[in-house]
Amino acid sequence: MRIIMAMAALAFQPAAFQPMAIQPVAIQAVANQAIAPPAGGLRADANQAQPPATGRGQQPAGQPPFRGRRGPPQQPQQRQGAEYFLGSWHFEWTGRESAVSVGPRTGTVTFTRKDDSNVLDMQTEGQTDAGATYKESGTAEWNDAQKTLTFRERLTGGVELLSPGNWSSPLSIRSESQPVRAGSQTIRVRRTYMIISAQSFTLAEEMSIDGGPFLRLGNATYIKSQP
Repeated sequence: MRIIMAMAALAFQPAAFQPMAIQPVAIQAVANQAIAPPAGGLRADANQAQPPATGRGQQPAGQPPFRGRRGPPQQPQQRQGAEYFLGSWHFEWTGRESAVSVGPRTGTVTFTRKDDSNVLDMQTEGQTDAGATYKESGTAEWNDAQKTLTFRERLTGGVELLSPGNWSSPLSIRSESQPVRAGSQTIRVRRTYMIISAQSFTLAEEMSIDGGPFLRLGNATYIKSQP
């Protein structure tokens, strides 16, 4: 009987120690749950820590509004009138020889006012690339009401031009001469004066022969040498 009881006690002894073996596993599981962050917690915190993205259409706080790239500063426009041309202008002309041109040349044209009128006297003296000297003369009459500047010129070859010019825009004067005979040909001269500044303008000339198309004749640059 004692032997049977002893054997029964030995049989139940491992079962008594089973809770002791399970207890560390349970404690570790509870600890892991306490330490582990909730799902998505770190991602949410990271998103909150990042500043909002600023694209091309968004302006960062504290900075002035974006107004785009600035263009080059505009040059002051010159007032139309006879006063603009008063004085002496040195010029260099590049182009071909024709009935109204002695070819490439340099010179000086001087504008002086006739009394108190809006008519300017024009006197030109210069030298061709070949070394020959030349002189030309004429007048320029300003009409303020119509914004026109009419040139009357006697050129080196004896041709006389009458060229009404439109100066309605302060940026340029566009003129076209009346048809005139030059030898056996009937010619017209078209000019564009580009007003660069108070001290400079450029000239582009074209010529039509016997009613044909206007073809490039030459170009010149004028610089004021004396007021």
